[in-house]
Amino acid sequence: QGVQFVILDNSDIYRGIDDSQWSIVNGQWSGAERLRFVFAHKTPFHPQSSHVMGEDNEGVSRQARKLLDLLEEKHVDGFFSGDLHFFARFNSPEGNVKMTTIGAVNSARNFQGPRFAIVTVYSDRSWEVEDVEIR
Repeated sequence: QGVQFVILDNSDIYRGIDDSQWSIVNGQWSGAERLRFVFAHKTPFHPQSSHVMGEDNEGVSRQARKLLDLLEEKHVDGFFSGDLHFFARFNSPEGNVKMTTIGAVNSARNFQGPRFAIVTVYSDRSWEVEDVEIR
């Protein structure tokens, strides 16, 4: 109903996104969607953290730049990742994609209290992300 969800496995820190994942992602885009959300393990960009896709691997870093270009080109509305264990909202370097990192539901290796996020899409296709702390 006008909302597209794309799930991308970019969790391999040594190889990044494999060819089969690129094929799946490249085949996912249809022109009729009014909202596009991409969900992945690692964020390809963060304005204040170096713990991003490709931080220790130049080949994976190139993939991260390619992914950012694809998000911009395909007019992705929201990108969500969880590896940072910290809830934060920011925009892509070009400013067009709203990016969100989600905290962890446990307290181990979590810089904030345990948390999760709720994405709400309204009938007019506006949307918001709510950070929910588990107490």
